[in-house]
Amino acid sequence: MKGKDHRILEMIKANPFISQQELAERLDLSRSAVAGYISALVKQGKIVGRAYVLREEKGILCIGGGNVDRKARVNGEFLWYDSNPVNVTESVGGVARNIAENLGRLGLKTSLLTAVGLDKMGEQVLDSVTPYVDISPSIQLKGTTGTYTAVLGDTGEMLFALANMEIYDNLSLDDLTEKWNHIRSAEILVMDLNFPKEVISSIILNRQKDHLLTAIVPVSAKKMNRMPDDLTGVDYIICNQEELASLIKQFRIDPNLSTEEAMKEITLLGVNNIIITHGRKGVSYYSINGEIGTTSSFSSTVKDVTGAGDAFVAGLLYGVFSGENIEKSCQYGLACAALTVETDKSVNETLSEEALHTILSSHNHRR
Repeated sequence: MKGKDHRILEMIKANPFISQQELAERLDLSRSAVAGYISALVKQGKIVGRAYVLREEKGILCIGGGNVDRKARVNGEFLWYDSNPVNVTESVGGVARNIAENLGRLGLKTSLLTAVGLDKMGEQVLDSVTPYVDISPSIQLKGTTGTYTAVLGDTGEMLFALANMEIYDNLSLDDLTEKWNHIRSAEILVMDLNFPKEVISSIILNRQKDHLLTAIVPVSAKKMNRMPDDLTGVDYIICNQEELASLIKQFRIDPNLSTEEAMKEITLLGVNNIIITHGRKGVSYYSINGEIGTTSSFSSTVKDVTGAGDAFVAGLLYGVFSGENIEKSCQYGLACAALTVETDKSVNETLSEEALHTILSSHNHRR
């Protein structure tokens, strides 16, 4: 074993109570990078016990949407301004909720902070993840639980969607008074942009003070205006091309730049890593540590694309939590997405750590 992982191990041997932040400062690394190295050393059995294991046990906190999903799939060609015959299904969803369930199914200790109404739909949303996720951070508010209705073409591609998410707009910082311990103690926090901008900015600022890893998943281009004005403290942004275009406009970045050049400009705003999803074309990534490139998507038979992006984020964070680099983490994400699009569920109910490694191994074997 050579390199920084060896130096970290030697420093821990010299001082078993050294903090991750002190390691980061002495090695000129980010705290999240040190956490990745330590996670890998734990997996290898070179670190046993002590606070590093306790830190890993704190797991991942997902903050944002948890709602009821309705999918209307058109039978035949879709026609505007006309009546279209559809098949309608209903399930639970929401970006943060979906990411949390995926992570839980992958075997990671995961918790969920969402806002639901005092209604049966709210109970349905929370009950749906309890086998895999700790829901104790979640909040019940007056109002109706959020709903998301997607209209899909006969090939499974989304034509448009309708979202009723007013309950999230009603969430205030006061509602988080008893939740800050959850927010500050998570090893990794991933947050969508469903909550008000003031709430999102405050959460990031508090995480930044403790040098804790934080990721943002925008949800939609229209909600990009909830992104904090200061992106310092954001370790990961995972978004699609439309959301990237909105981010470029919001921060007055030259729209004529290439995707790679635009990603570089965003890192100059304080973001450590940015990943752009391109659907079937795979993903692009740019990291301040020099990891820059693209990764192709996995071959799959598409039945329904709903939830694929959330599965990608879960797989990506699985890789990050396991101490993998950004390219390998993206491959984990693409494997999860491939498994998801082959089912009509927002979360593939057969997803597991074993299934993830099986599809990843099969994909690498074919390359």
